[in-house]
Amino acid sequence: MKLEKLKDLYTRNKLPETKIMEAVNLIMELNDLITQDIDDINEEVLDRLIAYLVSQEKNSVDNFVILLRYYRVIDRKDLFIHLTKYTGMLGVMENIIDRLKTFKGEEKALEILGDFQPPHLGVPPTVLPDYVNRLMDILDSKLESEDTERVLAGNNHGLSKESMFPEKVEYENSASLSDYLKGRHQRKVQELTEHYEQNKIWYEQIITKDVIDFVANNQEVLSAVLKDNKMYITKIPYDTVAYLKAENDKDQKYYGCHCPFAREAIKAGNMDISSRFCYCSAGFAKFPFEVILDQELKIKVLKSLLNGDDVCRFEIDLTNVDYKK
Repeated sequence: MKLEKLKDLYTRNKLPETKIMEAVNLIMELNDLITQDIDDINEEVLDRLIAYLVSQEKNSVDNFVILLRYYRVIDRKDLFIHLTKYTGMLGVMENIIDRLKTFKGEEKALEILGDFQPPHLGVPPTVLPDYVNRLMDILDSKLESEDTERVLAGNNHGLSKESMFPEKVEYENSASLSDYLKGRHQRKVQELTEHYEQNKIWYEQIITKDVIDFVANNQEVLSAVLKDNKMYITKIPYDTVAYLKAENDKDQKYYGCHCPFAREAIKAGNMDISSRFCYCSAGFAKFPFEVILDQELKIKVLKSLLNGDDVCRFEIDLTNVDYKK
């Protein structure tokens, strides 16, 4: 174990001594459960440790943060990324339920949902598609199609408006929305380049020159293209390195999909999961532009990996939206 590195991280970030001890104690507790050093485990062993945390009701956000910090500080990028497969679902279904309550009222929403409960932190990613199928069956049986899509297409990952303010300033200082989108793309490519040069993980991804080239060659990726009052957005793959190297269609779709609720269904070859759940991903894609343009936007899923396409691509219609031309 490299506990000194973990302690140093907490100290540098001026976290209290109690937090340092909590982190150290958790790593030591988990290390005692296995026959090898916790630094050297693989994803399968990590899954077993997470199952242990769930069984002991220790599957808290704080404990997952400790694990994320630990594997980042000891440079186990693979295990750090694997942990994000669990944490990527945090709050998503809860936020979808909150949107349903906003549109239908709490009493009606609870009536629609019945006994449905969102998954708890630590649920194995392989069973998350079951939650999607159950939720989609409920929504599709009780709502009109457009209402279901609107409920799903929200800020379900809980992004903060404040984090988008720097881009809002960039838009306000641009001559037009089109110019802003070009500049946004250039900034994103530069951001990826800096992560590559510093050997840093970008969100849950390892960045290579091929990844940078992939993004640089398509302005729709990490930005958008404006054409005839419509913005077109293509989602960057979840694991772009593996996506570009994929030797078959199923692997490409698996490595392309960001959604923790859908990826394992793709991996298992179970494509019965509703592709309209991709409106949740569409909500994530449009949120930055809603902050920039100060209004809720309508978005349409043009392509999705769940629907058999090779990318996820969205269209935002700005026909009735006031923006800088």
